[in-house]
Amino acid sequence: METNTEQQLDNPIIEHNKVIDSVIEKLNSNNFNIYYYCPPMNSPSGGIGVLFKQAKILQNAGYKVTIIYEPRQDTKASYQESQKKNKKIEIFERLNPIWIGADAEGIKLQPLGNTEIRFNDNTTEKVEVLSINPEDFVIIPEGFPNVMERFAQIPCKKIVFAQSWYYILNSMSVGQTWKNWGIDSVLSISDGITEYINIIMPGMKIKNYSQSINRDLFKPKKISDKFPKIAFMPGRTQDAILKTYNVIKTFYAFYPQYRWIRFDELKGLSKEEFASRLSESGMVLYTDEIAGFGTLPLEAMACNTHVIGWTPLGGKEYMNATNGYWAHNGEIFQLAELLGVAVERYLTGMLDKPQVQEEYEKTLEKYTPENEQQSILNIYKEYKNERIEELTQLKQ
Repeated sequence: METNTEQQLDNPIIEHNKVIDSVIEKLNSNNFNIYYYCPPMNSPSGGIGVLFKQAKILQNAGYKVTIIYEPRQDTKASYQESQKKNKKIEIFERLNPIWIGADAEGIKLQPLGNTEIRFNDNTTEKVEVLSINPEDFVIIPEGFPNVMERFAQIPCKKIVFAQSWYYILNSMSVGQTWKNWGIDSVLSISDGITEYINIIMPGMKIKNYSQSINRDLFKPKKISDKFPKIAFMPGRTQDAILKTYNVIKTFYAFYPQYRWIRFDELKGLSKEEFASRLSESGMVLYTDEIAGFGTLPLEAMACNTHVIGWTPLGGKEYMNATNGYWAHNGEIFQLAELLGVAVERYLTGMLDKPQVQEEYEKTLEKYTPENEQQSILNIYKEYKNERIEELTQLKQ
């Protein structure tokens, strides 16, 4: 005759519930992993910087965070080594985002694969298949449905990290949604992206938060301490680059008297160099038509650098008539005309008034590190509680 204890051990329902309780306990005690999938890019990228900042905030709060990536092949190094050894040899690039600075320090970077990989820094690493448990979270950027599909059958918490509206539908086939891969949780970085997703994918559970502007890095300068130059960032595509230069050339054509005004391209810079060049510029030209949020205008306001730019979807929550010169998105002629208006007002001292900086500060009030950190921690606390509720409902 079996004892009560033996009957309990043989009862599949009891065993099932014990497993679920064990997972819930790990969630309650923060004994789980948060994996961020990251594109293997070693050049400056705003989106990757945002991803690492969020990972750093969570790690500092006691969460176990890992950045996972698929190493990209270094074709030149692979070819040279293959020629030297007279056989096919593959050499890969290690993710090493040193340009991110402090937000990347101490964050674990884990390449994906199941073999030994040779990197172009003369190191090798035995890469193992990623082991993911039901209590773990996987965060996937919005433009990688191939990665979402790979994780579709893994019983963990999957969240889309949406930093751009532009790449969502472009990366999927017609009719597909993230629900095709069992994902309904989305973390959005702007009101504009949230509204867009609600329209194209009704029923998604979206949480959004506001990024912060580092006021220790982006500092205001008096107009008298600045150079009469206009900073700008080139576009992400060849077409966007051509549009940006078209705006500049159209400005010179419309206002030949201002051909002495120099444009300073902010490209391939560290955070510190970027902030320094932006703060010493009197104005900045903003030509990002597809930004999911767009921090450049806010960083410029923090530097008392005046913004003349387009109005992409992501900037709708902070752009207004009192904090910049805003043209309809993609309107080259209108933006060139506004450049001339802003330059004239800048040179005549009309922008060197306390009220101008006061408007900038009013805009920046929402985008503080404290607000960003608290929002992220609150969101992940909600995710934990929601995951616990999901698992509790699975008990029998």
